[in-house]
Amino acid sequence: MTQDSNLSAEAAKALIREYFQRLLNEKDLSVCDEILSSDYIDHDAPPDTPPGSQNTKEFVARFLEEYPDMQIEVKDLIAEGNKVAARILWCGNHRESGGKFHQMGIVILRFDDKGQLVERWSAYKSL
Repeated sequence: MTQDSNLSAEAAKALIREYFQRLLNEKDLSVCDEILSSDYIDHDAPPDTPPGSQNTKEFVARFLEEYPDMQIEVKDLIAEGNKVAARILWCGNHRESGGKFHQMGIVILRFDDKGQLVERWSAYKSL
């Protein structure tokens, strides 16, 4: 990566793969406290959302309650500078209705100089 991050491109991609694996496949919300910086901003969150990991943990916990069998697969990772782009496939079923959740998304994540995530942007399409 560049001077903005001490991570190599391969280390940054491995960290992103670990983050999504633990967060969504293993349902381990503690990964947010480890990998997200205290000033982490999710640009897809509501405008008044304060920075940090707590809001991400709360959102993911609610999402996993609705879709308890949710699994994701990281299809592609591209690292350049202090950012990693990931193409991710999401699959799960709604707890109550059984309705399928099947999306493909692109997520861009930016690292700080300590190797923590500080920003996230995303776009998704239902399949």
